[in-house]
Amino acid sequence: MPELRRDPLTGRWVVIATERARRPQDFVRQSRARAESGDCPFCEGHEAQTPAEVMAYRPADLPANGPGWQVRVVPNLYPAFEPATGALDLRRDGLYLAEQALGAHEVLIASPQHVEEVAKLPLSQFELLVRAYIDRYRAHAANPLIQYIQLIMNYGREAGASRDHPHSQLFAVPLVPSLIDLELARSREHFASRGECLLCGILRQQLAEGERVVLENERFAVFAPFASRWPFELWLVPRRHEARFERLDDEGQELLARALKETLGKVFAGLNDPPFNYWLHTAPTQQPVDEYYHWHLELAPKLAIAAGFELGTDVMINTALPEEAAGFLRTTPGPA
Repeated sequence: MPELRRDPLTGRWVVIATERARRPQDFVRQSRARAESGDCPFCEGHEAQTPAEVMAYRPADLPANGPGWQVRVVPNLYPAFEPATGALDLRRDGLYLAEQALGAHEVLIASPQHVEEVAKLPLSQFELLVRAYIDRYRAHAANPLIQYIQLIMNYGREAGASRDHPHSQLFAVPLVPSLIDLELARSREHFASRGECLLCGILRQQLAEGERVVLENERFAVFAPFASRWPFELWLVPRRHEARFERLDDEGQELLARALKETLGKVFAGLNDPPFNYWLHTAPTQQPVDEYYHWHLELAPKLAIAAGFELGTDVMINTALPEEAAGFLRTTPGPA
């Protein structure tokens, strides 16, 4: 019969619809059409089609905003947040509250070549992308107006990507999002009552049980959450307690890049290159939460659509058993 499961980190309930469950193979996507790359502004040689770069990895003897780069970061052409200078200009109107959307919105272009299948990027590009995440995170965290920094990747048009060229986005915002507030509150309560980090406990149980673990290396583990909200949802979690993504050392950056590439490779090969989103959850820039919070990356392939029940209740119905989804991916080799 169907089973209700609760996510310990957020307290949200999920329906695991065992009566409607589909086999993992049933989620394999049909091949999708690709756009032409000729006019892509993210390709090397098209630097004039983007705003001026704010950071790039290229040889020191090459000029900015020209070819020869490996990873390039530019402001979003249509930013959701304007540069974080000045005051927030908080305004009240009865029950309504508003302020200026100050912060930053950047695009991190993952490769100079138009390699549409992000899982096929070489490991060296994943390593550079992780390094760029941390460099840009640190740059914005120094601004006292910034309260939280959100790193994401939208891959595929169905996942919200406007370009097929592999890229991520960074949002530096003057508030702590409500979902992060919820995770912080539950992590703080768990630490106060149990004396341990909540996600450390979740990870320990996941590794002991094993059935939802997809892969692991010396520093990271990837698993399907017990209360997965979406088919083939995955979490990538540091194996030791770490609250702040931006403090990741060189070894950690390399092993994160390896785990991320291997995870995306399994999703690519097992599900035939589905659209997906991933996003980073880490400690707010201005709050002392290191003792009880644990950063992690969440990944959700776009294999299902939230309908009226899910939208009306915030209770997702997942027709892929997390244990079966993890087992399927665990045994799936990545692309050649």
